[in-house]
Amino acid sequence: MKKTLPIVLGTLFGAYALAEFYIPHHLVGSLSGEFRSWAAILAAVAFIIGGINIIQVTWPKIRRREADWQFKVVLLASAAVMLLVGLPWHKLGASAKAPTIARGPTTPSADEAAPATVTVTVPADAMYQVGATIGAGTGRPVAIEVPPGEVAIKLYRRVAGYRALEATVTLAAGDSVSVGGDPPMLWGRDGRVFVWIYDHVFGPANATMFALLAFFVASAAFRAFRARNTEAALLLAAAIFMMLGRAPLGGAISDVFPDLAQWLLDVPSNGGRRAIMMGAAIGAIATGLRVILGLERSHLGND
Repeated sequence: MKKTLPIVLGTLFGAYALAEFYIPHHLVGSLSGEFRSWAAILAAVAFIIGGINIIQVTWPKIRRREADWQFKVVLLASAAVMLLVGLPWHKLGASAKAPTIARGPTTPSADEAAPATVTVTVPADAMYQVGATIGAGTGRPVAIEVPPGEVAIKLYRRVAGYRALEATVTLAAGDSVSVGGDPPMLWGRDGRVFVWIYDHVFGPANATMFALLAFFVASAAFRAFRARNTEAALLLAAAIFMMLGRAPLGGAISDVFPDLAQWLLDVPSNGGRRAIMMGAAIGAIATGLRVILGLERSHLGND
């Protein structure tokens, strides 16, 4: 039963996922949407289980002070910080969603096209847009003349992670309104802290790791590019032409090298890449059919 039930479920849902493309009925589409919702819930649960598994695996090693336990502390601390800043804490309390607008005295004017005045007060690090006028905040009131009619007002910050405050007011000739507000900071995936950590910590760390990988790639390429046989000689020649074609030195020597490098990318490299993708797709189809037919059971474990 421990293995039979997963195989039966895999066969049923796999066969349905395959058959739905050949049944153009709206009920099938609705049922497919319901299944996808279940799949999303299962994926979310899998993330939670994965987090618990990380704690179960790393915490005993930290407690026993095993090798490289300091990195595991960094792993758990980083995961905890990202979890905390990734939650939408701003939804717990009421935050401003629109700028405060106070109407001032109206200056009588016989001209119906006389401009109205919008006085904007926003922090120095915020921006404002009143109609077609865009400007930076100074912390002091800024008077802007706009034509009568509906005027769109938007207060925002240039950096990501803040909610823009937007409103629309209808002004007549000679009207004056005062607008103020401070765009609130957001939490969660689009929040300021999350975005800052991603841009200033994760991004540079990721770039550093790839920069280190470049030396390993260069070392591996040096060992692989020895012309020991025909295939290695072709690989070595293609690599040399690619380097000459992409480097300014190759173009300075001859215009042939850039064109030859582009031909290598467009024809042999692109053809090989497509062949690999087609082979991977056929392999995925074969593996899927084996799971649907119950022939592939490695994902069920050895118990």
